[in-house]
Amino acid sequence: MPDIISFRASGEFAAFRDPSVTSNQTVYYIPSKSAVIGMIGAVLGIERDHSLGEIYGPGYLELFKKTSIGIELESDPRKVSFFTNHRSLKESKTKPFKTEVLVSPSYRFYVKTDDATREALYKSLKDNDCKYAPYFGHAYCPARISDVAMQDMPLFKELKFATSAVILDESETYNTGFSVTANKAQDSSRMIIERHLHHFFENGQLERRVLRHWIPAGGSIYKVQIEKPKLSSLHSFPDGGKVVCLY
Repeated sequence: MPDIISFRASGEFAAFRDPSVTSNQTVYYIPSKSAVIGMIGAVLGIERDHSLGEIYGPGYLELFKKTSIGIELESDPRKVSFFTNHRSLKESKTKPFKTEVLVSPSYRFYVKTDDATREALYKSLKDNDCKYAPYFGHAYCPARISDVAMQDMPLFKELKFATSAVILDESETYNTGFSVTANKAQDSSRMIIERHLHHFFENGQLERRVLRHWIPAGGSIYKVQIEKPKLSSLHSFPDGGKVVCLY
C-alpha cells in the first residue's frame, strides 16, 4: 500500500519568519517542520491551543510526533522588501520597519504518518476540503494545493544518492558523527543553506536545536553523500531515481 503523500503547495507570497529577528521581519526560503505540521493540522482541522500554558496544543504535538516531512523547493527563490513607519507608543516619533516576503514560492511536500491520518489527509487534499485555509507563514500568504498523490517510497539504505529535496544537517549542536557532502548534478544547480530552529521528539520529549538545512533551489539536483543520520530517513522513488530526505 502506498505510504507517503506528496502534494504541491504554491502561492503569490510566503512569509516564514525568522523568530530570532524581532525588530524587522526576515523570512526563510523554506518552512520549518513546525510550520509544515501546522499547515497539515489546518487541513485536518486540528485546533490550536488557546490557553496560556504550553505553546503547542496536545493535538498538534500528537500529529508532530507521528509525522515526518520532506520538502522540495521547486521555484526559483526571490525575496522582496518593503518598508513601513511604525509609531512609538512611548514617544512622538516613528521608526522604519522592514518586511520581507518570498515571491511566487512553490514547494512539493512529502508526508509520512500513521494510516488513519494519512487516509484523512489524502481525502481532504484530494477533495480540496480543508477545514482551515492553509497559508505560508501569514494569513496574507494563502497557499494553493495541487498535484496530490499517494505513493510507495521504500527506505533507501545507501549513503550516496541524487536528490532535489532538503537535507537536514544534524552536525551542528546535535549529532557530531553526522556529515554531508553535495556536488552539482548539473551546471545550473544551486544550493541554499539556512539555519532553522528544528523541533523533534527524543525519548518522549520535545527537543529544540538550531540545525542547518541544505536546500537545492529551483528543483536543482545534487549528488549527495551523508553519514550516520539520526533525525532523518531516506526514501527512494519507485523508479529508483531521486531520493527524498524525511525528518
